[in-house]
Amino acid sequence: MTSIVTLFAKSDRVHSKNMSCLKLKFKSSNCENYNNPFSLDELTDAISKSHDTAVGPDDVHYQMLKHLPNDALLTLLNILNNIWASGTFPRSWCTSTVIPVPKPGKDTSDPSNYRPLALTSCICKVMERMINSCLVWYLERNKLISPMQCGFHKQHSTTNLLVRLESFVREAFA
Repeated sequence: MTSIVTLFAKSDRVHSKNMSCLKLKFKSSNCENYNNPFSLDELTDAISKSHDTAVGPDDVHYQMLKHLPNDALLTLLNILNNIWASGTFPRSWCTSTVIPVPKPGKDTSDPSNYRPLALTSCICKVMERMINSCLVWYLERNKLISPMQCGFHKQHSTTNLLVRLESFVREAFA
């Protein structure tokens, strides 16, 4: 079994070593694609991928956003693009409503037996989803995400890692 783990670790080390040799450019002209204003398609895609969750302090919920007419969507898009261009995060998005949720099977009289559930602005989460999509697209397009990485990588999951591990095990036995 040691040889299987060694083989898996060696493969990962070789890939890590190759990736660490890449020179990263930290200078930016701010003209990269991920700095462009968001499109209406990106906004509607982010809203459509939203699940109905509890509202934050602004009382705006996803059903409201999903049923906005086009004029209102364009206004929201302009607001989000102004936030993106200015880099000024609305103060109201920095607050959340925290609800203590009791841990199952624990004594509810003890405050340490609760976990906090923070409810934040749905509009903020839509913008976060838009930014994340843009950055993931850029990273994948420029091959900056390791093909060995499965977390936060489209069409990759824990199953991919398990299949890879099984393959290493079979090769080691062969």
